Amino acid sequence: MKPVRNRIEIIADVAADWGDPDHPARASAVEATLDAPNRWTEQALTHALNRWMQRLTVETLGEWVGEEAPARSVRVGVIHADSGPLAGLRDALATWTLGHRYVGHVPDGSPALLPSFAEDLEENGLGIDIQFGTESRVYEDADVVVAAPDSVATVQSACADFGIPEERRLIRPPVYSVGVVDGHESQDEMGRLAEDMLLYEGMGRRHLALIWAPRDHAPDDYLQAMAHFRGLFPAHEDTPGTLQMQQAFLDAHDQSHAYADGLEFLVSRGEPEVQRAGHVRWTEYDQVEEFADWLADHEEDVYSVIARPHLQEKLPDHHTIRAPGGVHIPPLADKEGREIVTFLRDV
Repeated sequence: MKPVRNRIEIIADVAADWGDPDHPARASAVEATLDAPNRWTEQALTHALNRWMQRLTVETLGEWVGEEAPARSVRVGVIHADSGPLAGLRDALATWTLGHRYVGHVPDGSPALLPSFAEDLEENGLGIDIQFGTESRVYEDADVVVAAPDSVATVQSACADFGIPEERRLIRPPVYSVGVVDGHESQDEMGRLAEDMLLYEGMGRRHLALIWAPRDHAPDDYLQAMAHFRGLFPAHEDTPGTLQMQQAFLDAHDQSHAYADGLEFLVSRGEPEVQRAGHVRWTEYDQVEEFADWLADHEEDVYSVIARPHLQEKLPDHHTIRAPGGVHIPPLADKEGREIVTFLRDV
């Protein structure tokens, strides 16, 4: 079996090929994905692939995984969710770089990207047993299971049915991100917040779902940034229809809200409660400490807190805090990424 370093180099080389939108394997996989039952546009797929492939360098992969191989190789089953076109990519990358055998299930909404990328890796000599199949096959074949599903209970139940003990499961619950603003955000920062809110039509696992803002601070500039983002990344054709009923409900209950002319996004003022995809909740605070109190009660649900650098100094420093932009393409070695590698190295 090849050393970890060799596999890292192969993955980085293939990622460099996939950085080209005209790379044949990538182009055909994107075409198949656009034809699949999902709400991802060509612009969103291009953005996601470009950003992920730029991240997969020898340096970043090496810093994340290291060069030490696990004591033994196991069959890792990965259940890829439908929250994003490359959901579970880090689970797969950690499995492949560490030399474990892999069996994965990809959802109907993203049937081609990961299998095509894996095929390129195999053709370039990765030397790992990589297979894709049904969910039941994953549970039947796997020694351990890794997943970040919409329903943790469903995956936990399936693992129990197939005799996979709890210590051989890494099941991560659904999460979302929260933004905190103070009215001093630059145009660029507001544009990046819009990306965090609207990319993947608000369906990404880590999407920015809630914005905390000073009381009576007008959201006009942020709405304009969202409209500008929609000019660069048009909404999926199904998005207006999914938001129409929510907008009508808000209107009927005289609840403060705003939306694009074509209903390509929806923002409502109210309590910090996560809404349906594409609908962002705008919550007001009198003091930033109010947000800190709320976060203390919701930390397990929050992937990251998004705020401009100066404002970060006023926020709880024990939670993951990031600058606006890129929440959908996280650093490989963030807290979640480190947990994946630790689990697969020690299993």
